[in-house]
Formats: sequence, structure tokens, C-alpha cells
Amino acid sequence: MPVSGAAGQTGPLTSALPAASNAAQTSGAPGNADQDRTTAEADMELIRTKRALTTLAAAAALGGGGGGSGGGKNKYRKRSRATPPGKCHSCNIRETPEWRRGPDGARTLCNACGLHYAKLVRKREKAVANGETPSLQRIDMEMLRASARAAD
Repeated sequence: MPVSGAAGQTGPLTSALPAASNAAQTSGAPGNADQDRTTAEADMELIRTKRALTTLAAAAALGGGGGGSGGGKNKYRKRSRATPPGKCHSCNIRETPEWRRGPDGARTLCNACGLHYAKLVRKREKAVANGETPSLQRIDMEMLRASARAAD
């Protein structure tokens, strides 16, 4: 598998190791700027090679897919989301900035209806906590629709 070198050259993975070690061995004379630069380049090449080896090993351990759709390895996996429902269970609209949880479960209400439902739930819980008999016994779709119509 090819590895990119310091000058953008590609070659087999094993060819980078001997080149890096040969350059490191020739820099024994102090004071020579060219040899110091080649030593630094050799060190960087060695680091790149080790990094490439560990990246390839990690990719192989994950199944070799790399995980990213953009060609490179993606550090984070995309969270798969359930497909949005066809329409809001309360007002029947099809597009909303965010789908929210309702009495029928997750992602069943549009943003507006979901916020209204959450407000009704909080109001009911507050009444129960204060020892009052809540006027809202159970919040179902019919009650949510009626409440939304009354609010308009």
C-alpha cells in the first residue's frame, strides 16, 4: 500500500523505513547543515511511516472500511436516524425543522405541536406535584388537537 513521503512521492510502505534509517545513520558529523536537515527529514519520514502503519492497522481492525464517506477515515461515526414520519400526528404537516416526541412516541409531532405537548405535560406534572387534581387526565392526540385549536 502506498504511503505519501515528505516531498509528496508515493512508494511501497516498506521502502520508507530503510530510507529513513539510512539518512539517520549518515548524519554523524556535527556542523553540517545539509546532514542535519536530512536527519530531520528522515525523522519526519519515520514518524509518518509509523503513523501510516498504525492508521492502517486500526482501519483493518475496524473492517477495512475506513468509516468516512469523503475518502478519508472519519474519526466520528455518523449517527443513523430513523426516517422522519410522513406527517405530524396532530396537525398533519409534512415539513418541520425538528420532529419531537408526542403521546404516540418519538418523532411523531412537528416542532410546534411537540413544544405544545411538552408544555401540557409540564403543566400536568406541576399540578400533580402540588397535590391538585390535574384537569388534564391523560394527554392524547384528541386532547392535544383540541388544546392547540383553543390556543389559536
